[in-house]
Amino acid sequence: MGGFRQNAARLMTLLIVVALVGVALAMDSGATETFGTGIVSADEQLLDEKYFPQDEIVDVKITIDPDDFQDMLDNASAEQFKQATVEYNGEKYENVAIRTKGNLSLRSVVNMQNSDRYSFKISFDEYVNQTLGGISKINLNNNYSDNSYMQEFLSYELAEEMGLPTPKRSYVNVYVNGELWGFYLAIEQIGDAYLERNFGKAYGTLYKANGGNGSELNWLGTASAYTGLDVKSDKRNDQALLAMMDELNNGTDYESVIDVDTALKYIALNAVIGNMDSYLSELKHNYYLYELDGVFSILPWDYNMSFGGFGGSGILIDEPTTGAVADRPLVAKLLAGDAYKERYHEIIAEMLDGYLEDERFQGRVAELKELISEHVKADPTAFVTYEQYEQGVEQLLSFTETQTASIAKQLDGTEPSSGDGSGSGSRGFGGGGMGRPGMGGNGGGFPGGQMPEGFAPPEGGFPNGQMPEGFTPPEGGFPNGQMPEGFTPPEGGFPNGQMPEGFTPPEGGFPNGQMREGFTPPEGGAQGGSSANASSGDSIAQAAMLSVAQGGQVILAAETNTQKDAAQPDNLNGGNGQEQTKPSNPNGQNGNAQQAPGAVQPNGNGAGQGGFPGQGQGQGGFMGGMRPEGMGGFGGFPGNTAAQNENKEKEAITAAVSAAVLLAACLFIVFYKRKRL
Repeated sequence: MGGFRQNAARLMTLLIVVALVGVALAMDSGATETFGTGIVSADEQLLDEKYFPQDEIVDVKITIDPDDFQDMLDNASAEQFKQATVEYNGEKYENVAIRTKGNLSLRSVVNMQNSDRYSFKISFDEYVNQTLGGISKINLNNNYSDNSYMQEFLSYELAEEMGLPTPKRSYVNVYVNGELWGFYLAIEQIGDAYLERNFGKAYGTLYKANGGNGSELNWLGTASAYTGLDVKSDKRNDQALLAMMDELNNGTDYESVIDVDTALKYIALNAVIGNMDSYLSELKHNYYLYELDGVFSILPWDYNMSFGGFGGSGILIDEPTTGAVADRPLVAKLLAGDAYKERYHEIIAEMLDGYLEDERFQGRVAELKELISEHVKADPTAFVTYEQYEQGVEQLLSFTETQTASIAKQLDGTEPSSGDGSGSGSRGFGGGGMGRPGMGGNGGGFPGGQMPEGFAPPEGGFPNGQMPEGFTPPEGGFPNGQMPEGFTPPEGGFPNGQMPEGFTPPEGGFPNGQMREGFTPPEGGAQGGSSANASSGDSIAQAAMLSVAQGGQVILAAETNTQKDAAQPDNLNGGNGQEQTKPSNPNGQNGNAQQAPGAVQPNGNGAGQGGFPGQGQGQGGFMGGMRPEGMGGFGGFPGNTAAQNENKEKEAITAAVSAAVLLAACLFIVFYKRKRL
């Protein structure tokens, strides 16, 4: 019996040592600081260094049957996987699945006559059990609507510094069958690896907003009514979803169902960088929701149209939506409380004093430009010329400088931060996006980005964003943005910003791009600034692509000076309206992007270049929905990285000790029984 006890004691000692070693290893799982205040694991450090480096370009080499690849391009809208081999930064993966991907960007490239530059999704585990450093899927984004090639990269970098959960990303050169295909941005797909890294657990329910019913997060009463939220996880929790929606819309204890700090950061992020291709606009998409133990976090996603690429100027930080604030409960409810609004303002101030501080932000843009310029120049499928890329970088800097200056004034009270509740963010392909170098300022403006000398639209634009009854600009707008000779508006502009009833500018518009001398609209000034004029000629396509809400339909309108055939209607928002397109060349590759005739914008939100604020028609109109201040808004949701890492360590210690005790008990019983037998 004594020998048995000695053996048992030795065994217990050994098990305790093993347990302590396990605890030490668990605690050593994170020791490297990253953008936030938390700590990253050794696995994440490997991801950052090997697969998603921030300071170098990764080669992604795709080998695929040429017929399969051509079929994928010819039938891009089908988004069907094809089998391929992928070499990612020197590591080879066979039996990988690849397909085209995208929403607006995919449909736009489909309608191009001279480009097959699609974004791609690579699924490493579609056919076999393999991952890229633990990540099962990545996206190769084509930088559509981003002449600077930087908008999405900078947005995620800013979000990460704010403490928001963000996907891994890196610039990549994509090769197909040995030939350079294009310079892309690789983005980790939100999935289990992302959730484990940011939340410590991946067993919750993941939703992706598709812009359909309920994606504005309003109260609908039944889980089945939320068709605008696609379930992306193996499980779903309808009870938790309804509890969150009910509390958000009908209660006040928001923190019981929502990670409020993350939500405030998300709102701030999108408002400050002018990202209207998001929850803040009528599109109400491009975000994920993750439910974990009954609490929901909103996750940022898809930022190629940030920094004014889809409107975003004229933002009031406490009213950062393109439509009525009340229609976006997450914004309306949280910003209605003084404590939350104060925290929201703190988040914005931290953004302005930190990542977006002029010198620091300009320095970061300069670093990225040095890193990527030669690759942009060599990009064989680029949507823009190298000169337009350089202009895009300057426009990005200009937008950010103007935006942050206005927001700083709103924070210190020298400018209003809210209005009448109808929203403030312009939306559409304004000066920051499609054809940025040839477009008028941030959020709209005159063709070529030039307003006539002395033109100053009324403060706040036209009342309620409406042009006067009977006003019908000519098809194609006013040539060169000019009113006809002999037209003399009254001194101080049209009363209340309205043109007289029945006023119809002549066909062909205002000659030579000049308004009649002596025209002085009311105080408020011309906004949007001017950008480089695109060259003219038969080869120049003047196109506009804008998304507008009209009669319950979401319409994508586009027109060129050589092609006006409409494509088949498509669905823009996952079943929430019909989209109509015409072939166009995005990013204004060959000239100025201009608004399509007849496009109507509600709530004073001009879309794209041209068009009066609000329900503007025709290219070459005024303001494009911009406020006189020419500013944009915010967005962002706080993260809890430090707390999550701390919880991970505690859980690891508890698990290791429990396992050791359980093992010791089992072994003791086994040995004891054997001795007795």
